[in-house]
Amino acid sequence: MHNSQSFAERITDAAEKCLQSGAPFFTRFLTEDEQAALSGISFVKGVTAVLCGGVENKEPIRSCLGLFPSEYFPQGFSLCGYDKAVASYFPIKAVNFTFRKGSQLRHSDILGAVMALGLKRDALGDIFIEDGKAVLFAYEKIADYIADNTAKLGKVGVTAKMALSADFALPCRSYEQLCFSVASLRLDNVVKCLANSARGNAVDRYIATGFTRLNGNECHDSSKQLKQGDIVSVRGKGKFVIDAVGEKTPKGRIHITVKKYV
Repeated sequence: MHNSQSFAERITDAAEKCLQSGAPFFTRFLTEDEQAALSGISFVKGVTAVLCGGVENKEPIRSCLGLFPSEYFPQGFSLCGYDKAVASYFPIKAVNFTFRKGSQLRHSDILGAVMALGLKRDALGDIFIEDGKAVLFAYEKIADYIADNTAKLGKVGVTAKMALSADFALPCRSYEQLCFSVASLRLDNVVKCLANSARGNAVDRYIATGFTRLNGNECHDSSKQLKQGDIVSVRGKGKFVIDAVGEKTPKGRIHITVKKYV
């Protein structure tokens, strides 16, 4: 876990230097915990903070923080980190992999092969996979190295390139759909299912310890009532969105549908 105080201090110092130098500052790819910690930081006046996971990446799990002198963007400019005009400032490139359709390629195959090149996880962003195509966002200093040195991901032979075609579009983000029956929509009941754990263990191991986040914020309230659209992250288990909440069954239980980010 990152030290939140030192993390906040580093970001605050970077904002001061950004203002003094008049030049942007960019972090590595931040974890979800680090991104959530940004909400507690008061940025110095004259600095604009933007998160970006790469062009067209509208729901990034891992993002870089960019600190810009405010004059970089016109007043009233819509700052969307995935917008091409904004994303172009960030040192993020997309490495594109193509492979035979029907091949079984997993996120762990891509991450394992790339990290075996000696790269750190915080230099790598989100991964998107669809049949015959995958995209990995990476820090631009290592993107070419990845493309030049990757011919196989797991057991799948691939062709890697940096050039993006004019009609480049991200593959759709993948989700795993999960269905559960819960006694109530309390946080502990839902985390119990997500972690495949007993409720007491879910509380002691994942909620009381701060390993559970609700909509990006650490949540220690086991009795917190969840609702459709809430995003729950459980450390070591993944990130989930409550996709649908059904009616109560005759026995008083509630069927819920959850989408897990993959």
